[in-house]
Amino acid sequence: MKKIAILGPIGNNIPPQKQGAIEWVVYYLVVGLVKKNYQVLLFAPATAQTPAELVAVGPKPMVEYKMGQEEEKARKLRIELSLLADMLYQVEKRKDEIGIIFNHTVSGGIFASLEQRFKIPVFHVLHLPLFKELAEIFRLYQARLISISDSQRQYFPALNYVTTIYNGIDLRNFPFSKKKEDFFIFASKINESKNPLDAIKAAKIAQKKLVIIGRINDQEYFDTQIRPLLDGQRVVYLGEVSLEEAIELYQRAKALLFPVKCPESFGLVMIEAMACGTPVIAYPAGATQEIIQDGKTGYLVKGVKGMAEAMEKIEQIDPRTCRKWVEENCSMEKMVEKYEAIVQKYGRLS
Repeated sequence: MKKIAILGPIGNNIPPQKQGAIEWVVYYLVVGLVKKNYQVLLFAPATAQTPAELVAVGPKPMVEYKMGQEEEKARKLRIELSLLADMLYQVEKRKDEIGIIFNHTVSGGIFASLEQRFKIPVFHVLHLPLFKELAEIFRLYQARLISISDSQRQYFPALNYVTTIYNGIDLRNFPFSKKKEDFFIFASKINESKNPLDAIKAAKIAQKKLVIIGRINDQEYFDTQIRPLLDGQRVVYLGEVSLEEAIELYQRAKALLFPVKCPESFGLVMIEAMACGTPVIAYPAGATQEIIQDGKTGYLVKGVKGMAEAMEKIEQIDPRTCRKWVEENCSMEKMVEKYEAIVQKYGRLS
């Protein structure tokens, strides 16, 4: 019996100790497949925790590599490419054991030729937005793609998409809570694209408390745009917190603010919050229009003023409807079922 190979992300721990999205999706997928008695190989950094057979790729994830001033600016990128080259080597070494491959790395172009080289069905999961250079590589190899939202396909509709599979979460980890307190939450990376600035502006207009959590990805943006607006009372930044701390905040918050600027591929924080019974107020950008049912599980708004107005009427949203939508569309079990369907149709496990 051949095995399912999962090429995991190398950027963070699996599962992540604090902030993470792709890493949780891969963790849940592997857990679900192993529960269904599939033999799974997970190619990931040596620190990964998994019920699958771990094929170690490097000693640690990229987040743990700290560059000193003596290294050239490109050193971290060169380390990342070296780890991906090691992953390619490890896959080739184990190729006779493998009946299907799911590529969950965010450097998919490097693996675009895998199917042609090894004659194994390979499916590339698009966790990040496509761009023309990567799309062209996928086109050249006619690589089989799995989108994580339908909206992700709009800019390059002619590629070889096999299906869309929404990311899923283990609902047991996200207890439902109907009782809400008088504050809102922003939970994402701190950079201009995720746009915490508009969340702060909206909260100030609505005169509501905002709690911000997330890793700083752009220190200059944080120092110049966000830090001056923090007051420790009405606008509070807690840094990058653990999943348990994030869940506790999701449960208590009136809503998650998600004023993302660029088309969102999926947005795992949205379903995490909704699973806890917390609606989402977001800009209509990419997958937000699929995840949020306007007026039922949150609001889709345009601009800071629209977000502030939605904050005023957020209690019209029934928390139970938010939870139900996630149960029906984004549970770990539903996600695994859809991957299993791909395995059953295309895999060469026997």
